[in-house]
Amino acid sequence: IATAALRVMHPQQYWTGLQAFASLRDKVGGKELLKMSETLQYWATVFNILTIICNQETQNHRDHSLIPKCFDILTSVGNYLNAWMSMPSLQLEFRYNPGCMIAFSGRIVRHGVHAVEGDQIGWAWYMRDAVHIYARIPSCGWAM
Repeated sequence: IATAALRVMHPQQYWTGLQAFASLRDKVGGKELLKMSETLQYWATVFNILTIICNQETQNHRDHSLIPKCFDILTSVGNYLNAWMSMPSLQLEFRYNPGCMIAFSGRIVRHGVHAVEGDQIGWAWYMRDAVHIYARIPSCGWAM
């Protein structure tokens, strides 16, 4: 779902993600990188990083290893109450209910998720520039 949402929100990021994975598949084919080759067969998204956070508060932070022009997509599932995501640099707070999806640049915008009552799983989908550099695919421009 995050990949489909990205295709609509930031098409250039979507296409550069696809190009990066195509380039990685070509690179690993001739280098006997069996684990990476196998992983790439099953990786079903254009994002090159996935972080899963369970039942944990995340302090306000920026993700300095991410691409500033790219959207990160955060989704949340579980059985919990009263979750909030804060973006203090924008003076915003969002209700972060189960099934919620939020997209923004985690490199630019400070963000965090408050502690919740219950079981929460957060999925953070994003892109690191190092992967694009290795794949020799330039990262995307700003969303239009």
